[in-house]
Amino acid sequence: MIDRVDDETLLDHFRQWLQQARAEAEAVDDQSGSESREPEAEVREVGIFQLIEEFTALRHELKLQTRSARGLQEQSETLLGAMQQAIDQFRSVEPKENQAAWAAGKPLAEALADLDEALDRGRIEIEKVTRRLIDEPVQAVQAAFDALYTQSSWFRRRLLKSYHEQVKAIVRDKGQVRRELVDALLEGYGLIQARLRRALKSERIHAIECLNRPVDPELMTVVEVVEDPDRPPGIVVEQIRRGYTWQGRLLRYAEVRASRAPSPALDS
Repeated sequence: MIDRVDDETLLDHFRQWLQQARAEAEAVDDQSGSESREPEAEVREVGIFQLIEEFTALRHELKLQTRSARGLQEQSETLLGAMQQAIDQFRSVEPKENQAAWAAGKPLAEALADLDEALDRGRIEIEKVTRRLIDEPVQAVQAAFDALYTQSSWFRRRLLKSYHEQVKAIVRDKGQVRRELVDALLEGYGLIQARLRRALKSERIHAIECLNRPVDPELMTVVEVVEDPDRPPGIVVEQIRRGYTWQGRLLRYAEVRASRAPSPALDS
């Protein structure tokens, strides 16, 4: 903004120039009549005042515009600060929402992981029971019947050969019927597991692969260390409890047994 001293100096120079111009005009007009000179002087006086007024108004307007510009600048700085604060708050909302969603969904994810592991364990137990209650008893009955048949005399064996084969066939058929019932149960069991695994995949819940892999402290907990000459130290030899990740983050540690270096043999 122009300083007040500079304004006054400029006006003084302009006033002196106008006075000189008027004096020169009056010297020229002296050659004309007095009637024409007086109106011109009055017109020139009025023009000077108008110019001064215009300059004064211009100076005030410049001051007002400067004040307005400063006000706009201060307002813009305030708005920019508020906008930056709002942006920072908006950016901080997403991590908080993700953490809240993780905390809210974690119990359900853990329940799905536990159900997946429980179904696998249940299938293993059903297969064990099937072997013990169907396959092994049928084989044991057939073996005992064969032993009883072998201990008989040749004449008795000749008489009972057809009967012996029929009894073995009946035992085998009954065992097969029971086996088919268990297979149907396992097939339905497998459909349930397949549906659960699709749900786990859609929710990005994945089992941690452990067996025959190096121990990862970020994903696994070693509950026991065993000597295994066939594997290098730090390799998972058995998975005790399955671990899971959810959305790329650890949901549950896998519990494993790991190998270690064999102990050095002591000299006798």
